[in-house]
Amino acid sequence: MFLNTIKHVIGGKPKVEIFMQYQKLRGTEDIVPPQIKIWQNIEAVSRRIFEVFGYQEIRTPIIEFLKLFQRSIGETTDIIEKEIFQFQDKSGREIALRPEATASIARAYLECGLYQNPGLAKLYYYGPMFRAERPQKGRKRQFHQIGVEAIGSNNPEIDAEVIYLVKKLFDDLGVENFSIEINSLGCKDDKIKISEYLKNKLGNNLNQLCPDCQNRFSRNVLRILDCKKQGCRSCLENLGIDIKNAICEKCLQHYNEVKGLLTALGIKYVENKYLVRGLDYYTRTVFEVLNPELEAQNVLCAGGRYDELIEEMGGKSTPAVGFALGVERVAMLLENKIEKTLPGLDVFLVLQDRVFMEEALKELMILRENGICADMDYQNRSLKSQMRLANEKKARYVLILGEKEWNEGMLCVKNMETGDQVDVKKEELLEAIR
Repeated sequence: MFLNTIKHVIGGKPKVEIFMQYQKLRGTEDIVPPQIKIWQNIEAVSRRIFEVFGYQEIRTPIIEFLKLFQRSIGETTDIIEKEIFQFQDKSGREIALRPEATASIARAYLECGLYQNPGLAKLYYYGPMFRAERPQKGRKRQFHQIGVEAIGSNNPEIDAEVIYLVKKLFDDLGVENFSIEINSLGCKDDKIKISEYLKNKLGNNLNQLCPDCQNRFSRNVLRILDCKKQGCRSCLENLGIDIKNAICEKCLQHYNEVKGLLTALGIKYVENKYLVRGLDYYTRTVFEVLNPELEAQNVLCAGGRYDELIEEMGGKSTPAVGFALGVERVAMLLENKIEKTLPGLDVFLVLQDRVFMEEALKELMILRENGICADMDYQNRSLKSQMRLANEKKARYVLILGEKEWNEGMLCVKNMETGDQVDVKKEELLEAIR
């Protein structure tokens, strides 16, 4: 049994102490009203844009065989070595909570025969992911991602479309002050050359790297490029490291075409020669969307190509590109901006006397049946308290039902923004509200 004392400040009143027997696990969060409205807005805007761009929703399990992620993400990545939640089921099978969605979608693409459908498989998803990280602002052990995967084309046009989609999404959500960084990792053979290039450049300078990067040198040298510690970044800059020196002409041409298309589409971007991402399956184009307001956890969205993944899983050679967006981080940016403009109720029905409760319920259901968001008090509050509750719920209109109104077949309608009140016949109420 977990014991804890929770202190709340409600409506500016003194602290209320609640003795709790249980509390949420560290690194998880409850998303409660009114914050949930922000999440729902992110989901709704994303869904609308994705479907305009021709993407269809896919839902995959949150548990998979551990080997799926070891094979796709890479056994020497931080995710697999340090962060993945894994356990044995009752049959002794090694199971993992998904740390990301791309591997699961690639598996579903093959297992469910989506490759048999005409054209690209353009898919989008939403859901929780899990990583055993040290919890901090913008980084949780259970977190949520929204993303897309476009499977079946190696043309640079689809890279540009996906990045354009990302910008469109953030613009429509109202996210400001974000930047897009891009780079190319080349093809599978290029990544081998890049590893050799980095080892040759860094081999005599390991003492300038942090302990983690010294370990990465032999296990996964590309991850050194992603280190945010100043000593490691200074070492890379002083050595003049640029992985494009190891990328083939074909991949450089693809990268240049992507950049040209982004420019043609009016997308501003910054080239970051150290951008590699933390998953082994990435090839060619990689990108991130950053926002400085989030400080250390400033990556809002990231993605790129994974042209080898589906073939490595047993399918045919199938190029693909996608991205994932961190919902918690986007919600943090939008919280102050959106919360003030979140819609309230259309109508709040106020009773002067509970004798009219039955009739009030009938009126309430008529409003709801006609698509009008309506509510009332169920706790026997006074008239004054009901009006205060209507205001707290951001009701646009209040319907006042009392003896005078009922006897005359009328309802008093108050506009909560202007304070104006008018009497409306019951049979004309819907039209008046609309």
